[in-house]
Amino acid sequence: MRLLNIENSGASDRVFQAVSESLQKSPFSFQGARILSGQEEGAFGWVTVNYLDDRLKQGLETTGALDLGGASTQISFISDSFDGSESPANSVAFRLYGNDYNLYTHSFLCYGKDQVLRMALAHQTQSGPESILDPCFHNGYSKIKNYTELYNSPCVSDRKPTSANQVFTHTGKGNFYQCQEVVKSVFDVSKCKYSQCSFNGIFQPILQGPFGAFSAYYFVMNFLNLTDTSVPLQSVKEALARHCATPWDTIKKQHPEIKEKYLSEYCFSGTYILTLLTEGYNFTAESYSSIKFIKKIKGSDAGWTLGYMLNLTNMIPAEAPDTPLLPHAGYVSVVTIIALVLFALFILSLRPLWPRCSQKPEIV
Repeated sequence: MRLLNIENSGASDRVFQAVSESLQKSPFSFQGARILSGQEEGAFGWVTVNYLDDRLKQGLETTGALDLGGASTQISFISDSFDGSESPANSVAFRLYGNDYNLYTHSFLCYGKDQVLRMALAHQTQSGPESILDPCFHNGYSKIKNYTELYNSPCVSDRKPTSANQVFTHTGKGNFYQCQEVVKSVFDVSKCKYSQCSFNGIFQPILQGPFGAFSAYYFVMNFLNLTDTSVPLQSVKEALARHCATPWDTIKKQHPEIKEKYLSEYCFSGTYILTLLTEGYNFTAESYSSIKFIKKIKGSDAGWTLGYMLNLTNMIPAEAPDTPLLPHAGYVSVVTIIALVLFALFILSLRPLWPRCSQKPEIV
């Protein structure tokens, strides 16, 4: 919706008008509809991950959140080196369960996997060729694609070649390492006015703590059977290289249940994920193992929606609830002992009334 709002704000407004009219007629408590900012999406994803994992209530070290969609991607985490002063726009402050959190978060619009694919294809079609040999698609893959459809997005619309034909032939080559070079072209790491950056001149503090990667991160890596981050990063790259090098006909026979459009893009998407994590966010071969690809946490979906709901309904208190002097088991023990003592005292209080059975009656 953020892209639609940029491209056609009128269309975006009409969507929300229709949503509002429909929900106002429903029995639900409707408080308005709006487009979340990328910063909010990243922050609420972080809240979800740490709430479901009980890290907030217990005051434990938090888990960073990595979210990847089709249009944008977010990174959110707590770092001891970040107090918000160097880049206030990337700072979100929370007070949850009596603990203060200064969260670093940034959302990269146009860096979701679908829009990056457009940018990668735009990079290869700058001169308006009739055909391209794409290393990010399998050998044997070939489709005729429309230039207008490719460049019909705010993320690439300003790059459309002026002298291009109406269509081009998109042919696959299947080479992971060459694909990685194509993907790197969407990242600008040449400029940084801060002490350190991720890419495109965006400040990013030192990575810290474990990270949970969800949404498209999980679905892509799960399909590729690469969710185990205890496997060395180099071995992950080699496995992905083997997948990319597999002929298109073989891939289709192995996965007949998956639509060809989605099936053909896993080589690119996997390459993008690894490149984003290592070249974009600066994860190393060592810190890569701190990432966990997750779909659910304790049965609930990882994502921004739960965090948004918790924030909207104030279900997470700013202050920690009063801590009882004793745990529940302690209370039970104390009450039991008191009850036994009172019962014993009651019995003793009745002792003067007991019949003196031990004394024999006198015979007169």
